[in-house]
Amino acid sequence: MEMALWDTGFERGIAQDWMRKGEEAQRDGNHQAAQECFDRAIIEDPFNARAYTKLSAVCWAQGKTEDSLNALLKALELEPGDRETVLECARVFTVLGKQVFAKEVLEAYLGRNPQDAEIRSRLDAIATAPVEKQSPDTGEFLNRQGEIQYGRGNVAHAKACFEMAIEENPLMGEAYNNLGVIELESGKTIEALKNFHKAMELKPEDGEILVNSARGLAMAGQVDAAIDVYRAYLRRFPNDDNSWKQFEDLIRQSVCSCWKPDGLSEEIADIYRNAAKELWKAGDLTGASESIEKALRIKSDAPDSLYLLACLHSALGQTAEAGRSLDRALTIDPSHAECLSMRENLFYGDEGQNG
Repeated sequence: MEMALWDTGFERGIAQDWMRKGEEAQRDGNHQAAQECFDRAIIEDPFNARAYTKLSAVCWAQGKTEDSLNALLKALELEPGDRETVLECARVFTVLGKQVFAKEVLEAYLGRNPQDAEIRSRLDAIATAPVEKQSPDTGEFLNRQGEIQYGRGNVAHAKACFEMAIEENPLMGEAYNNLGVIELESGKTIEALKNFHKAMELKPEDGEILVNSARGLAMAGQVDAAIDVYRAYLRRFPNDDNSWKQFEDLIRQSVCSCWKPDGLSEEIADIYRNAAKELWKAGDLTGASESIEKALRIKSDAPDSLYLLACLHSALGQTAEAGRSLDRALTIDPSHAECLSMRENLFYGDEGQNG
């Protein structure tokens, strides 16, 4: 235990040596050498917030906007109340034209250190600070940072990054989509749908935006709209088994709420089954799924209908679902030849029969 503590102190001592060398190179205007020194300091002491702040400054001086922001956000994550980090953060935000965010950082610091005259002076002057040309990559960078923070579980930080990305680029559909995901997970369905709608307007062909919009609509109880969006998504991404399952569940909900099989004869079930078979052959898997669902609602113990349902699952690559349908059919009719043959093919990894 004592050796581990000594090692940590030794490593921090090496990190401080690299920090001094980096600061000397920075004063001399040798930003590349300074960057290398601060990188080495971080390797020795990964939790050194000051090293990240210094690294941000020298990267910015070299025009490396993304690297600079990345280092700065890491410094804020490690020590959100560090004075030098707060000053650098406010400076960078101001240069990027994000005076509102710079003001928030300075105000948060002053809330803990109200006597800091320099910070207060910066805050007072921020409204008239000159704004340099913004980097076209800043919005994309902030969106990526939000995704990184979201993956780490820092939801509030992620949300702030997405909002900043939209401020930087109001046409960034990905950032609206990411905000929608956060709102949906927090139970704010209406706000989530607004963000998804905006994202779809900006990038109507984006698969992630489409599927998130469909899930949001489903959670809001807008089943028919969710079905339409899932249908558009699955035309582009037909191999997404999980989305097919959700789509089929919604189809069943829609059928159950709008279609009543009461009083219909078993012959009608056969008609629906035959219609499903023809629709499947024509390539309309959605129509086939709807028809076979109606057939099974009229006559749930029909092995032929269950066999066709298994074929549809198999055609979509949903082997487990196909197997369950076959098992159910064979429980009713253990000698059903087509089901037995398809079950054997599934066992050996084939795609199954074609109905």
